[in-house]
Amino acid sequence: MEQELINRIPELTDLILPWLGIMLSVVIFMWFKDYALQISKGLKFKLDPHFQEGDQVWLEDEPAVIVKIGLSSTVFGIVNGRGYIWRFVPNESIFDMKLEKIVSDKIHYDSEAEQGRKIKRLLSIDEEQDYKIAQNKRHDVEQDVELEQNLVRDLQHDKILEEHSKAIAQISSLVQSHGSDELKDAAEDLMKDLTNKA
Repeated sequence: MEQELINRIPELTDLILPWLGIMLSVVIFMWFKDYALQISKGLKFKLDPHFQEGDQVWLEDEPAVIVKIGLSSTVFGIVNGRGYIWRFVPNESIFDMKLEKIVSDKIHYDSEAEQGRKIKRLLSIDEEQDYKIAQNKRHDVEQDVELEQNLVRDLQHDKILEEHSKAIAQISSLVQSHGSDELKDAAEDLMKDLTNKA
């Protein structure tokens, strides 16, 4: 039985190997077909004279710049709220996307009326900013005046406190020279309290 099995192994190998070769060939062919299709689409886009590296385009309703056109993918530079980003797009999907080349973005600004409207908008923005700046300056002046008034008031309070301290010192010296012991002790305590608060 073993001998029979050993004799049939070459027959089984001869039967399996062609099918294995065919399956391997089909897998390699499918892989190569996808790769060749990807490269052909990349070359088609790369050789398209309408789109070159550095061109400004609209990619899916966003302004972009073509940074690099490769065989398998193309890099677009896009400025949006997140900053300047690079979007890598496979070349086989470029033809399914909305891609428009910007020839000139100044075409509708050629008329004098449009330029006048643009200048008027800029001037209205400037007037609004000037008004806000004037308001801020007026507010700063009001704060400065209020600070000056507070400073004058503080100086007046300091002067009054100094006068009161002198008067209390005079009263204390009078009490020390002419008063009773209880009055002297009360005057000393009062002087200590005043010096601690000052």
